[in-house]
Amino acid sequence: MEIGNITISLDNRWELNDFATFTKEYVDLYSFYYTLAFVQNDIKSQTTFTSYPWEGGYSVVNFFQKTYGLIRRGHRLRIIKIQYSSPGVIELSGVISIAQDISILVGAICASAYAINRTYDSIKASYIKRKLARLKIKEMESKLKRDDIDFINQSVKKLSEDFRLNPEQVQSLSRITKGNKLIQLKMLLALYRRAELIAKQQTAGKTRL
Repeated sequence: MEIGNITISLDNRWELNDFATFTKEYVDLYSFYYTLAFVQNDIKSQTTFTSYPWEGGYSVVNFFQKTYGLIRRGHRLRIIKIQYSSPGVIELSGVISIAQDISILVGAICASAYAINRTYDSIKASYIKRKLARLKIKEMESKLKRDDIDFINQSVKKLSEDFRLNPEQVQSLSRITKGNKLIQLKMLLALYRRAELIAKQQTAGKTRL
């Protein structure tokens, strides 16, 4: 993985909370895409996240913490410069290809914000109605109906397409979940919640990846 400078443009008025939001969500997105690239490049990797119950938000928090832990020390995001003015800039050192993946995701949401938001809201509403949020992964085979399975498969496919995941990333997502589509859906929903916050900042002209 090639290390280089990542430039993020800043503009307009920022509050301290804006920086807190941006840095937290950007690191989570970086960790997610790094993990996909990690298992793609290491064919012997046994990295999986199927041991979590994936019931509620605790597993999601653990997931992003664990993915951050997979980042090699030399590949972690490091601040080179922060200049707050109009315009301003954040310069980071990190894996260039991972920063590009984040830019693609955020750009896709910005370009089709209304459509993707409706898709997310529709999927999330059905996800909750079907009580999938409370379903422990170990109970999946015994409690999922055929209609639930179809919904999960279609939702994963739709979100992967909307997020512009490439075939290799889709394959890596399958590897780290051992092909479990429900876990993949939970991951993608969590990914959207983080990317949307940065997309809102970009749409508001506060940042440009």
